[in-house]
Amino acid sequence: MSAPKIEPERLLDAVPTANRAVRIERRGQSVVLFVPIQPSFWTGPPFSWFLPFRKERGFALDALGQEVFSACDGRRTLEEIVEAFAARHRIRFHEARVSVTQFLRTLSERNLVALIVPRGEPS
Repeated sequence: MSAPKIEPERLLDAVPTANRAVRIERRGQSVVLFVPIQPSFWTGPPFSWFLPFRKERGFALDALGQEVFSACDGRRTLEEIVEAFAARHRIRFHEARVSVTQFLRTLSERNLVALIVPRGEPS
C-alpha cells in the first residue's frame, strides 16, 4: 500500500520527522542510517535457524544528505528546511525545493522519514 498523495500546495506545510526506530551510526565523515526490516514468513523460524537474515537495512548519507536529515526534527516545516538549504548553498528556492523534496521522498520510501501534514481547514 502506498502513502496517500499530498497536494502540492500543502506539501511545503508538511513537517518532516525522522523515524524514531532509525539507528544512526557515524563512520568517519559519513553517517549510516539503519532502519529495522519488517519480519516476514521467510525471515523467521525455521528458516532463520539455517540462514542468517539481516534485521535492519543501512543507508549511507553524504554531507548534503546529513544536512537535510538532521533538519527533519519534527519542528520545522518543509518550506523552512528548503529556505535554509537554499540560503546556505546560495541557490534559488525552487532549485532547493526540487532537490530537498526529491531526497525526502527517497527517505520516506525507505521508512527513514515521515512527512506529517497538518490537517486542512474544515470546509
